[in-house]
Amino acid sequence: SSFGQNTIGLPQIVNFGINDFHAGAQTWDIKQDKNGIIYIANNEGLLTFDSKNWTTYPLPNKTIVRSIEIGYDNKIYVGGQDELGYFSPSTNGTLIYHSIIQLLPPQDRTFEDVWDIVSYNNSIFIRTTYKIFKYSNGKFETFKANKEWTYIGIANGKLFAHDYSTGLHQFTNGTWATLPFKNTLPPNDPVTAILEATNDHTLITTLSNAVFLCTNEGVTKIKTLSNSLLENEKIYNALKINNNAIAIATSSGGALIVDSNLSLIQRFSKNEGLQNNNVLSMLLDKDKNLWLGLNNGIDLVAYNSAVKQINPLAQDGSGYTAIMFNNRLYLGTTNGLYHVPIADEKQLSFTKANFEQVTNTKEQTWGLANINNHLLLANNAGAFEVKNNLAYPISANIGFWNFIPKSNTYPTPQIIGGNYKNLQIFDYTNNSFLPTKKVDGLEESA
Repeated sequence: SSFGQNTIGLPQIVNFGINDFHAGAQTWDIKQDKNGIIYIANNEGLLTFDSKNWTTYPLPNKTIVRSIEIGYDNKIYVGGQDELGYFSPSTNGTLIYHSIIQLLPPQDRTFEDVWDIVSYNNSIFIRTTYKIFKYSNGKFETFKANKEWTYIGIANGKLFAHDYSTGLHQFTNGTWATLPFKNTLPPNDPVTAILEATNDHTLITTLSNAVFLCTNEGVTKIKTLSNSLLENEKIYNALKINNNAIAIATSSGGALIVDSNLSLIQRFSKNEGLQNNNVLSMLLDKDKNLWLGLNNGIDLVAYNSAVKQINPLAQDGSGYTAIMFNNRLYLGTTNGLYHVPIADEKQLSFTKANFEQVTNTKEQTWGLANINNHLLLANNAGAFEVKNNLAYPISANIGFWNFIPKSNTYPTPQIIGGNYKNLQIFDYTNNSFLPTKKVDGLEESA
C-alpha cells in the first residue's frame, strides 16, 4: 500500500456477509437508535440488527434504500427511489412503514434516489440530486439546486449543503445562504463529508480531491503527504472517532484512520480482515466501535476494545509464546519466531513496523525465556539462543518446550530445559549455555 506500514496491533473485525443478513450486498448508510439497534440502508430495503437477529423491511415499491436518519421524533426516516417515509414500531414491536410522499406537491414526487437525510432543529432535511426537501409539522418545503445538490450534513451545530455551481451553503433563517467567501472547491467534485475541526473550523472531504480546511476566510486544500495519497482514492465518507482521530472511507483502500493533521494512524483493509476494500458508509456506534458498510457485506471493527490482535506478516497459524527483549517484541508462532522493534511499550499496539522472521526459526516455536539476559528459544528443532536476528543452536538433537532457572541467583549457574523426551540440564559457562546431562530415570515429554 502507498500508505506504508500499519500498526502491529489491530482490533477484532467481525464480518457479516449476505449469508448472515440475507439482504442486498451493498450498504449505503448506517444509523443506531437509543436502544442500540442498528439500521442499515440496503439494496433490498431497511435492514435492522439487534445484535442477534437481522430483519429486512422492503419499501412498498421495492426500491433501493440509500439513506436513513433517526429523527428528533425517534422515527426511522428512509429514502427510496421516488419514495419517502418513515418506519415506526407497532404495538408488538414490528416496524411499520408510513409513506409521506403524498404530502409533496405532485411536481416534486419524481426525484429518483434520496442520498442524504438529516434531522436538524425539529425538522427533517432530505437531499435528492436536484432538490432538498424540508419536512416539518407534516408539511414539505422545497429548495431547488442551482445545478446539483451533492451533500447535506451537520458540523459545529450548523447545517451545510453543497451545490456544484454555487458551492457551500448554510441553512440560516429558513433558507440556504451561500457562505460569504470565494468558493475554491474543485468544480464538479461532490462534497462527501463536513466535519467539525478546531476553532470553529471545518474539514471537508470531496470524492476525488481529498481533504480541505474551511475557515471564515475560505476553503484551502490541506497539503500533507497523506492528503496527496488520498487523491488517488475515491472518498465516500468521513467521520470523527474522537478529538484526535478521523475515519475516512475509500473506494479501494478500505477505511483509513488519520489524525487532525491527516497523518495515518491505522488502516483497515482486506489485508487486515475486511471482506473487501470498497467502503461505502460508516457509523461510530454508542460503544465507540466502527461499523463499515461495504460494497459487498458489512464489517464491525471493535475499535474501542482494549484487546488488540497481533498477526505477524498476516500469516495463518497459531501464536504460542511472546516476550519483550531489548526493546523488541518477539512472537513465537506455528511458522517460526518473528520480531519487531518497539519504541513505546505503553502504546504497544500502535507501533508502526513490519515483522521479520528470525533466521533459522521456521518450525514450531513453543517457548521463549530471558535468563541471565540471554534470549532462549524452545523450538521444534531444538534449543536456541537468539542473537541479532539469528537463532544459534545450543542443543539441536530434539525439540524443546521451555526453560527454567535452577536458582534465583543472578546469573543463575544452571537452567533446566524441558523437551520431547526428558529434562536437559544446561550449565552457564563463559557467558553461554552448554548442555551437560539429562535427568536420570525420566523418559517422557516434560
